[in-house]
Amino acid sequence: MIHNQPLTVYTTNTRRANVYQSAPQDIGQFFERLRSSQAIPFSHDSYMALSKGQQDDLKDVGGFVLGELRGGRRKAGAVLSRCAAVLDADTLGPGETDGVVRRMEALGCCYCIYSTAKHSPDAPRLRIVIPFSEDITADEYEPVTRLLCQMIQPEMTWFDPSTAEPSRMMYYPAHCQDIAPVYYAGDKPLLDARVLLSRLQDWQDVTSWPRFPQEQTPARLAAKQGDPETKHGVVGAFCRVYDVPAAMDKFLPGVYEEADTPGRYTFTGGSTTGGAVLYDGGKFLYSHHTTDPCGGKLVNAFDLVRLHCFGDKDDEAAHGARGNGLPSYGAMCELAVADEAVSALLDQEKQAEIAEAFSPVGGAPVDASWLHGLKRNSKGGFEHTSANVAHVLENDPMLKGRLYYDSFAEQMLGVSPLPWGRHQQENGVFEWRDADDDGLGIYLERVLGFRAPAVFKSVLSDCMARQAFNPVTNYLNGLAWDGIPRLDTLFIDYLGADDTPYTRAVTRKSFVAAVARAYDPGVKYDTMPVLSGPTGGGKSTLLDVMGGIWFTDSIKSFEGKEAAEMLQGAWLVEIAELHAFEKSGVERIKQFISARGDRFRAAYGRRAVTHMRTCVFFGTTNLRHFLKDPTGGRRFWPVYAWDRKPSKSALLDLPQERDQAWAEAVARWKAGERLVLDGKAAEEAKELQEFAREAHPWEDMIRSFLEKPIPTDWKDWGLVQRRMFWNGGAVGDLELVPRKRVCAMEIWCELLDGQSKELTSEKSRAINTILENTPGWERLTRLKYFGPHGRQRGFYNTGFPPDSL
Repeated sequence: MIHNQPLTVYTTNTRRANVYQSAPQDIGQFFERLRSSQAIPFSHDSYMALSKGQQDDLKDVGGFVLGELRGGRRKAGAVLSRCAAVLDADTLGPGETDGVVRRMEALGCCYCIYSTAKHSPDAPRLRIVIPFSEDITADEYEPVTRLLCQMIQPEMTWFDPSTAEPSRMMYYPAHCQDIAPVYYAGDKPLLDARVLLSRLQDWQDVTSWPRFPQEQTPARLAAKQGDPETKHGVVGAFCRVYDVPAAMDKFLPGVYEEADTPGRYTFTGGSTTGGAVLYDGGKFLYSHHTTDPCGGKLVNAFDLVRLHCFGDKDDEAAHGARGNGLPSYGAMCELAVADEAVSALLDQEKQAEIAEAFSPVGGAPVDASWLHGLKRNSKGGFEHTSANVAHVLENDPMLKGRLYYDSFAEQMLGVSPLPWGRHQQENGVFEWRDADDDGLGIYLERVLGFRAPAVFKSVLSDCMARQAFNPVTNYLNGLAWDGIPRLDTLFIDYLGADDTPYTRAVTRKSFVAAVARAYDPGVKYDTMPVLSGPTGGGKSTLLDVMGGIWFTDSIKSFEGKEAAEMLQGAWLVEIAELHAFEKSGVERIKQFISARGDRFRAAYGRRAVTHMRTCVFFGTTNLRHFLKDPTGGRRFWPVYAWDRKPSKSALLDLPQERDQAWAEAVARWKAGERLVLDGKAAEEAKELQEFAREAHPWEDMIRSFLEKPIPTDWKDWGLVQRRMFWNGGAVGDLELVPRKRVCAMEIWCELLDGQSKELTSEKSRAINTILENTPGWERLTRLKYFGPHGRQRGFYNTGFPPDSL
């Protein structure tokens, strides 16, 4: 080849490569490479019927850029020079291949023409390579290629406008299997590109460059893109805060300079002038500077800064990544969100969105500054974190100070108005329900842009825990005792109870115990005063007034977690009609009131938890004898109010004295009041417990039976003889002595005239219980012989020495 010289060539095996490889060669070698076209295993018709993606994969037989690339990167701003023009003639008519060759011959410079994969005689697709006599800059390349296209075809309709881009990659030749590839080369003098540039009065003036008729104008591109200020999210916010000139001043100082023509700027890193043009009042910029990172693109303020500051990050982007999938997009969003003006606008717009969807609490406009504490992600949205959820719960004016945890009732509470459901129109405190979880979740989703119920509930629980309060201790702490005693005589004054030291002690200790349980849940207190008096005597009213909203009389069962759950939030608990419970029920009550805590898994709870008792119990009855437990009732403190008329009304007078009564109870608790009876009060308690006990119908009979003397040889008597003795049928003088021992079978057969086989375990247990609670009698530790009843377990008279039994 006569007209030959070295070329700077960068090649790639695939369009997906980020870095191209330098492959220096001369013109002759390169033209020879273009002569070799790779066949595609499809007919032309089949190939054209494929999708664009499939076509691209098949024609990707490697490609090249004729020029120097910085770091092997093929992108705007990375092209340092070009050593040849490569023109994309993709819109030729049928049979126009020969016309292209003739015009290139007429041009008189070195050239090479080859066909591409879509080529056919009816629709030629050609590439034209024109080497330069010397390398030119990337800025010079675009006007040179435009001039060449105009010289080859003045109408410039044959050529794709992108052919003027200095970073454009061209594929090596390929052809369908039923199409003959095209190849022409002309060994002619090399084109002096700078001589060609001299045809322009000022080649640096982009307005003087030839235009492709199908080239989209920036104005048309702007109309197609739409107003950037109307975009949602961080892009729109950035463009509403900064137009292009403002973004240049703030983020790209010195990168552009204003040209003499209004609305035009010069990219200071290039050779041309005035090539960056504003459109749509500064909302867009189109840069004709080929070395400008924004060159050949219509950009808004956001993309302008993105490409200049972070465009290099896209070098490693996955092939096909576009828009918000590019690394530069995420980096730019971070920069935008970090900008105070953009962040403030995002906050204001979010607050307006919230206000539009949910009426502001109180109806007044809400300051959006609280949103500034939320962490945003790289896309400008809020991070999906528990910290952000907590920030909303604790700082949003529509929620702040309206979510609490009642540690006394172990209950979540809300304070209306709140921005969902009926709570928008209400005022006041309400118990948190499942529907409120949903309402809050919907609200948080609108504010934060994501929905994660598990996260919301966890953070809500933590937030409410940090806003915990104990309404009972708050109430008690707000009281100040005036020093006038009232507490001891509450039952005396308001119920007409007997005025005794015992009654005063029981009254005082009962309410002091309530104070102790409020401040120290689960404190040991296992007794229950039982108020005995006529129906309508004011017993329940007194407890209701003293307990206020923390009083309950709803406990009807003492089994399962339901009973324990009923105690949550209760302070004074009335167990009404105590006499109505059977013996087994009384036993369960004793166990229930003795517990210091209840372990159960609350509804929707994840694990069982011990809930320490915050309440005390009061029994009420309209019977004098109400204890059915034959073993005694030490856990019950009977208080009788039958014989005296109350001096005060629990309904009318107690509300005025309630606070001072509790204030005194607090003072007594702080002074160390013990919660058990001692001394004479304890002795009187035993007497009243015995009086309150409902006796078994056999009790008097059995005790009288035990007191009757028996013959000295009693153990030798048979059952018939014994029954005759008890019926007064004994003959002769008998020496009688006190009974030393007895058993249940003996009482059943001899006193109650039962048959041994009819003595059930229940009846035996009843007899033994009476014996066990009879003073002066104790259980035998070993089986003894009881005459006709055989060996039995029994009881002995403690008045006799053990060795005499």
